[in-house]
Amino acid sequence: MTVAVKNFSSIMNQVRDVYTREQTKEFSLAEFIGLQAPALSDAPDELQKLTKEYQEVVNNFYVQEELDLKENVKQLENDKNQTAFFENMRKKKDEALKKSKDMINKYYDSLIDFGEEHPAFQTLILTLADKVGAFIQGIMNKVLNVFVTVVETVKKAISGAFNFISSTFNSIVNTTKNFFSRLF
Repeated sequence: MTVAVKNFSSIMNQVRDVYTREQTKEFSLAEFIGLQAPALSDAPDELQKLTKEYQEVVNNFYVQEELDLKENVKQLENDKNQTAFFENMRKKKDEALKKSKDMINKYYDSLIDFGEEHPAFQTLILTLADKVGAFIQGIMNKVLNVFVTVVETVKKAISGAFNFISSTFNSIVNTTKNFFSRLF
């Protein structure tokens, strides 16, 4: 039987901070607090449900980002206004970062609440939060790279931007589905 983690909320907030900052340094929960990671297959149904709901939010975010990016490229194609395009891309990138942080904050808040109500699962929650946070951080790096690459691609050819957006987001959605399907 696992026991409650000392300073659980504080540790969760520190883990969250790692994944909401723009950084590329890899984070190790085990090094951070010296825990042995429990098997995520032992997660209770309610915790699995919270994570599946988060997956849906994340996937909806990806779909919306893809649609917004394509619309921005289509607008450029129609009006040929590159200045407006580049400004819209900058704004969309900033909005994507904010939405990503908001999504992970909401998920982590849910995990903290669950962990405080069910102290026996705190170690498992920390492990889950670390895995999901690291995964989302990696995927968000890919999403942000889409913005940079689309701008570069648009400079070359608008049709290439559409193809790049579609293939990248298809890959991101598939990677996300695979990641979440293997969690439990």
